[in-house]
Amino acid sequence: MKRTRSAFTLIELLVVIAIIALILSILLPSLSRAKETAKRMKCQSNLKQIMTAQVMYMEDNGRVVPWINPHPQATWASQFVWGGFKPPVITDLFGTNIDLARWRVEERPLAKYLVPGSVGDDRPKIYICPGDRTPGWGIIGQQTQVDPDSTQSSWEVAGTSYAVNWYWLNYYTSSWTRSRLAQYEKEMLPQLVGGDASEFTVYYESYMHNLMASADHNGGGFQVMGWHRRYSQHVLGFLDGHAENKFLDTRYPYGVGWKAWPERGLPAYLQP
Repeated sequence: MKRTRSAFTLIELLVVIAIIALILSILLPSLSRAKETAKRMKCQSNLKQIMTAQVMYMEDNGRVVPWINPHPQATWASQFVWGGFKPPVITDLFGTNIDLARWRVEERPLAKYLVPGSVGDDRPKIYICPGDRTPGWGIIGQQTQVDPDSTQSSWEVAGTSYAVNWYWLNYYTSSWTRSRLAQYEKEMLPQLVGGDASEFTVYYESYMHNLMASADHNGGGFQVMGWHRRYSQHVLGFLDGHAENKFLDTRYPYGVGWKAWPERGLPAYLQP
C-alpha cells in the first residue's frame, strides 16, 4: 500500500500564523497590564510599611516627622534621607555635598524600624519602587510624561524611590527655612487628627515631589503620566499610617481624599 504524507498547505500555515498573531495581540497587553499592576502593588506595599514605621517613629519621638536630616559635612539637604541608602550614582548637580551621599543606611531616622539589619552601603529593596523610572529631583517644567526610556531612576540617584513631603510649608510661607519648618510643624501636626490625618500626605513617589513644588491653590502645577503608566496617578503614604494609589490633579496641593498642604485653598500667608 502506498503511504501518503500529510502536510500543511501554505494557506493553512498562514492561517495558523494569523491565529497565533491574533492571540498574542490579545494576550500581550493583558500581560503588560498585569506586570504594571504587580509593580504598583509592590510599590504601595513598600509605602505601607514605611508609613507603619513612621507611626512608630512618631510614637517614640514626640509626634514629629523627619522632614529634614541635614548631615554636618553636607552643604545641601534633601527630601530623601528620612530612610533610604547611599545611591550608586552621585549626580553632578550636588556631588558629595548633599546629605544623601553622606548618611549610611543605618544612620537614617526610620532605619531601625524598617531595615534593622542593614549597614554601610546596603540597598534594602523596601526603598525601591519597581516602577521607578525617573530621577527624583528638579523642577518638572512643562514635561508631560515620564520618559519610559529613562536611563536613571530615583533610587539610583537619591537612594530611595520615595520622598518626604516638605512642600506643605508652602501653605505657611513663600520663603522657608529649616527653622520655619520646625516652627510650623509644631503648629500643624497637632491639628492633623482623625480624617485630616487620613488625608494628609507624608511620603509619596519621589516624582510627585517635583509636582508639589509648583502646585498651589490656583492650579499652578502640572499633571504627568505616573510611574505605573497611568495618567496623574501616584502612590501616597498618609499620616494615619495607610498608603494608597490615587488619581490626583497635581496642579493643586489637595484633592478628593488627599492633601499635601495642611489646609485647602488660599495659603495662610496670603489670607487677610
